[in-house]
Amino acid sequence: MLDILLYDGFDHHAAGAERYASELEAAAQAEVPPKHLVQFAKVAVHTIGEHLGDWPRARRLADRLLSGRPPDAETAKAWGHLYVARLLAGDGAGAAQAEIAFCTGVGADFRAAIVEMKFMLVAALVGSGRAAEGAALYQGALDLARTLGDAAPHRAIAVAGNNLATELLEAKSRTADEAELMRRAAAASHEFWLRCGDWLNDARGDYLEALVANVLGDAAAALGHADRALALIAANGGAAIDETFLHLARANALRLAGDDEASVAELELSDNDALGWDDEGLVSWYVEERTRTIPDAPPLDVDEEAA
Repeated sequence: MLDILLYDGFDHHAAGAERYASELEAAAQAEVPPKHLVQFAKVAVHTIGEHLGDWPRARRLADRLLSGRPPDAETAKAWGHLYVARLLAGDGAGAAQAEIAFCTGVGADFRAAIVEMKFMLVAALVGSGRAAEGAALYQGALDLARTLGDAAPHRAIAVAGNNLATELLEAKSRTADEAELMRRAAAASHEFWLRCGDWLNDARGDYLEALVANVLGDAAAALGHADRALALIAANGGAAIDETFLHLARANALRLAGDDEASVAELELSDNDALGWDDEGLVSWYVEERTRTIPDAPPLDVDEEAA
């Protein structure tokens, strides 16, 4: 049951954050097996802190989850999530204690753990709508991570860069410095996914860089990233939803390049794909992304197609 709550349940947490938070709090009344501690702390802190904006409540749940338990190699990262919750709840001393616990759990070489906590904090700040604060920390943490080489916490860096780039990408406006940070964050996210992810992470890294290039007006770079991602997906058996969004990105890039005829054809291709989906939430996401990226395109008549 706990597996379903922590993994399957988390897939839909954003749509019902309060309900999911209450279910997590109820589940934490019983002792949680060590193998679930990291995931439990992660989803609790993310859902309650970032989605509900209640960091004291996130801290209380993480505290209850980890109270009286010693950190070890399997569970140490749970204290990293506690570090974030305590720090953003205003408990600096408690955050320092959680940081020490994380380092103690991983053993003698705790450099990567210290760096990873900074990226966990960046991700939480960005997820809380505090991108400016996250950005101020991001570059220093990235520079520090690169000094670790292969020992760097690759996944945490990739996730933080993705979140920061996406937040800036979806902003209504950006300063020149923010635009450059967005570009660097997307590139760094892709760089570190290549060190820890699979071909789909690679393709999605190119997709993010294509979106950023479009926003920056670099149509050639956007097309290069989108085409590379599509080729990678084709070589690995396909990923239909990813392909649809990549065609949408290509339509935008072709429009920016002044090739209106090719852009219309590419947009028609992605529209037809999306209209074939039976998941209303996914279709809505596509429509929102289409409207955001190509606001002057004719509206997509989802209701008429469904009829």
